[in-house]
Amino acid sequence: MRLPPLNAIRAFEAAARLGGFVKAAGELHVTPAAVSHQVKSLEAHLGVKLFNRQHRGLELTTAGLELLPEVSRGLAHFSRAVGALSGGELAGRLTVNAAPSLATLWLVPRLGSFSQAYPDIKVRILANEVAPDLNLGKVDIRIPYGSGQFPGFKSRLLMRDGVFPVCSPSLLNNRPLRRFSDLRDHILLHDIDTDVDEPTMTWARWLRDSGLTMDAPSGHVEFGNSVLLTEAAVRGQGVALGRTSLVRDHLETGRLVRPLKTSRTGDYAYYLVTTVADAERPRVKVFLDWIERQVEAEILE
Repeated sequence: MRLPPLNAIRAFEAAARLGGFVKAAGELHVTPAAVSHQVKSLEAHLGVKLFNRQHRGLELTTAGLELLPEVSRGLAHFSRAVGALSGGELAGRLTVNAAPSLATLWLVPRLGSFSQAYPDIKVRILANEVAPDLNLGKVDIRIPYGSGQFPGFKSRLLMRDGVFPVCSPSLLNNRPLRRFSDLRDHILLHDIDTDVDEPTMTWARWLRDSGLTMDAPSGHVEFGNSVLLTEAAVRGQGVALGRTSLVRDHLETGRLVRPLKTSRTGDYAYYLVTTVADAERPRVKVFLDWIERQVEAEILE
């Protein structure tokens, strides 16, 4: 099959992704007229209309909607293949998307040592709630929190947390917390973003196992993510269920304490996920090795 020119494909992908010829032209460093011309040439080559031109911008046709994801994946694969040929080099951009709580409370505080060791690698850290598609080539490594099912990608376990109650030391000055029954006198902090398959992170499971009912404690406050939950615990607003990776630094500095010496293994874990091709790229390999060493060092402490 005679393939269309690469410039025409790139112009279509940029215009479709960005929603217009002007934005696509800015990204490709050409004029909007040049982008429009390339798209028209692609439509003529394929014999289909890819865009409906409207006053408010561009709208993909059915054919355009079908073509866009395949073109995006193809360009990403092509880019990686070219990069592999030219680059056994470490220098360049490395984009990592991590679960927001891990990125904020664990990864970013440790990232300085990687930047010092590999100054030629320009690291970009994202914390998108919606996991990006690695096949599109805009993210090199994902560090999701979940059950470990990533079909079609290369993945390995990074770390599995312990879960245990935490609170600020100041909270204990007026209200002792030596046993589970003492939770009746404390406000419990809840992370409502926990999954139904993750009972270890819910107070309902801990209270039920200890023989307490949900209406026994003095109050409840709910938070939409672990970062907010941890900050509330640090500020003495109640008792939270903390995960090792997210509260470790606060425990070491004394901003949080473990009033009850009990722990359970988390139902979910953190994983390192890449495409099969990206897993062999030098920049990706050194980052994966570095982050695994960070975890190993903390386990051995």
